[in-house]
Amino acid sequence: MTVSMNILLELKHLKHISLPTRPVICKCLLIVIGLIVLRAIISPFLAISSSGKSFYESTTLDLFPGVRKDKFVEVPQIIWGLNNQKIAFARACLTAKFLNRSLLMPSLSASLFYKEVDLLKPISFDKVFDFNKFNARCHGFVRLARYSEVSNHTEPFKLQKGSGRRWTVDRDLDQLQQSRLGEADGSEVIHVTGKHPFLWPDHWPVKDYARIFDCLTLAPEIETEVVKVISKIKEAGKKARHEAAISHNKKRIDGSRNLSVQYIAVHMRIEKDWMIHCKKWEQRSNLKEICSSKGEIIHKVSQITDLRRPVVVYLAVADSLLEDDSVTSGWRVGMIAYEKKKLGVTDIYDRQPYLIKSAIDFEVCARADVFVGNSFSTFSNLVVLSRTERLYNLGKASSCGEDVGLSSYAYNIIGDDGGPQRWMTDMSDTSLQRLSYGTNNVSCH
Repeated sequence: MTVSMNILLELKHLKHISLPTRPVICKCLLIVIGLIVLRAIISPFLAISSSGKSFYESTTLDLFPGVRKDKFVEVPQIIWGLNNQKIAFARACLTAKFLNRSLLMPSLSASLFYKEVDLLKPISFDKVFDFNKFNARCHGFVRLARYSEVSNHTEPFKLQKGSGRRWTVDRDLDQLQQSRLGEADGSEVIHVTGKHPFLWPDHWPVKDYARIFDCLTLAPEIETEVVKVISKIKEAGKKARHEAAISHNKKRIDGSRNLSVQYIAVHMRIEKDWMIHCKKWEQRSNLKEICSSKGEIIHKVSQITDLRRPVVVYLAVADSLLEDDSVTSGWRVGMIAYEKKKLGVTDIYDRQPYLIKSAIDFEVCARADVFVGNSFSTFSNLVVLSRTERLYNLGKASSCGEDVGLSSYAYNIIGDDGGPQRWMTDMSDTSLQRLSYGTNNVSCH
């Protein structure tokens, strides 16, 4: 007999008890009920020390409502560039959330092939991002599951994604709504086939994507590499500051020791394949604010006055696709440019597959004191989204003023002062369209 049934029986017998003793028994019952509720709340916490599990693996997460843990969504291998994969992953998570299901941990792609899909090298999600931290940070919103959680008691329900112009956003949403009912909902696993998630119609607002991206933390071994690269950048900054102080006077040396070392990160899209692509893009779209030459980027970045000089400028660029290695030359006085080779971190990058290299560069840019990118680059857009989310969490909905911190700029767009346009993501946008494919409509709020 359950505890609740026992309580009901006790209440039923109250009418047979004399009036003087009834209030006392009622109080006792209330105390008992309170203790039962308290035990239900704290018992999972007590289990942590006895089981030896970490916080992220503990059952404390079961205390709060969330998506179902016995129903799952499975998606195809996620492909293309790092940030296309992050968007695809988030879209798969939000689709699973809509269906009130957990998303089975998908395979990402370590290599970058756009046409030769059979050459893609799959890599498990938890080799790039921390699985447990993701579920902890996104708890109650979305949930990742491992394949070991599937019991296989029912055949998977195959959900075929439509394609072509006739497959509209409304038709896709209607299909998802139907999948919340009947045969589909009765299946343990809904297996989505057809297009991979980046190409699925988008039904979710920017703020939902931002929340999922904020839950993504790098696997510990990759985080270690990020810290190494940033440390190298700051060492270069200290050296530049020291040399500048020596060239002036001793007082400058003493005063500079107590200042924190800051850096600018520039996502420099001047690789040969990008320049061919963006020139064609400009012709098709009749826009003139997509491509930027090395000289134009240097000129725009030199007009940024957020940071005290000398300052290190880290160039996030695909070195292997450059036509020459002169990207660090031609910068203005007080701006010391470094790419991977000059910084001495090529060994960190060379031993990693494409996806990990990009993940390291993304974090180096996202954590910079100032970031400058191209508003038609998915990489740059997601870096700015990450920085905007952090500003919002600090209560700052605009970066238009001076000294707001975490400033971002678009070097391909001219700002009101003639320099690069200050840039924050529009968090009220109802879809990720502009971030996925680029825009010249950016502002500082």
